[in-house]
Amino acid sequence: MGSLLSGEFAIVSEQQGNNGTESDGASTTGDPAVALTTLAVNLDAALAALKRDLTKLEANLGTIEHTVKTECAGLTLRLHFPAFRQRKPMVAELIDAVSLHIINFCLPRSQVNEVQALYNKIPVDEFMQRVERMRQEAFDLFKRAHQKTNRNGEAGELILYLLTEWLLGAPQIIAKMSLKTSSEMAVHGADGVHVRYCTDTGRLFVYWGEAKLYQDIGSAITAAAESIAESLREEKVKHEITLVKRFLNLSDLEAPVRSALLELLDPFGSETTNRHDVVTCLIAFDFDGFVKAEGATGDAQAEFRKLALVKLDEAAPKIANALKDKGMAHQAVEMFIVPVPSIARMRELFQDKIGWKHPVPEDEETAKKSGKRPK
Repeated sequence: MGSLLSGEFAIVSEQQGNNGTESDGASTTGDPAVALTTLAVNLDAALAALKRDLTKLEANLGTIEHTVKTECAGLTLRLHFPAFRQRKPMVAELIDAVSLHIINFCLPRSQVNEVQALYNKIPVDEFMQRVERMRQEAFDLFKRAHQKTNRNGEAGELILYLLTEWLLGAPQIIAKMSLKTSSEMAVHGADGVHVRYCTDTGRLFVYWGEAKLYQDIGSAITAAAESIAESLREEKVKHEITLVKRFLNLSDLEAPVRSALLELLDPFGSETTNRHDVVTCLIAFDFDGFVKAEGATGDAQAEFRKLALVKLDEAAPKIANALKDKGMAHQAVEMFIVPVPSIARMRELFQDKIGWKHPVPEDEETAKKSGKRPK
């Protein structure tokens, strides 16, 4: 790393020795290398502490390992699916599982932590009521944000949030859903903002999320490429960085860590070259492999994995070509491919869960006629 020696971190390095306690006079006070190491360790530890244990999602969301590559050097393809039980995919159970995380997804971390801090300090009934109020607030925020952005209430953003934190080790730094209802917030923007710090390189990886749910995978790929290109426009990134900097205090990070993070995010700061932008994208689509797998004579999930790999092999060059056509052959993209039996049914299940009463367009053409825009 470079010159992150100003402000509160400089004070920290002067007050602490190598073991984190007050200096006994024998430490290397003022040594830039020590200060930088202190900063890196504190930033890495602070962001790591924001991550939640999401490994239980393995029971509902399966992963298929593969060796499929494309001509796009920065593109990583990840294949996932609703887990099977008795030859059928558990889509309803998947929606139940991801819905449990809607509070953390929608509400500022500082607000959630404030309520969690009351555990065992107030009567149980009162604590449960506070949690339930947060859940209802999250549901309402989700619905209002989707109404404002002319979307129809789907779980794609929530699933992408969970995959990014779970598999990429990058916690959400601000709750975009709580900002999308604000008059100051642009209607369109990244579906999520996550960060990860690498101590080996001194780089801050900023993940900008996009989720696309379409019946047809080709339509989803086209829409994803267009949205990714739009989100990476200089003015768009600048606006998103401004939002992160403005609302970083809601992340519940301590002041010294916020200062270090802001320095890395500052486009005019000494550390701006150590910020690396990565796009995370979820593409979910209708896939007939579930029906074929159920009718197979052998293990249904094993048969599905074979069919899904064939589909991925077909889709990979199309994804690469779509990115190249938009001038993003070398852009870092983490692409989560999630085939489902029915996008429409998955939307309905999630809408029922959050109390959404709007009808679900049957397909993209119906959505256009009704004025709604599928993601």
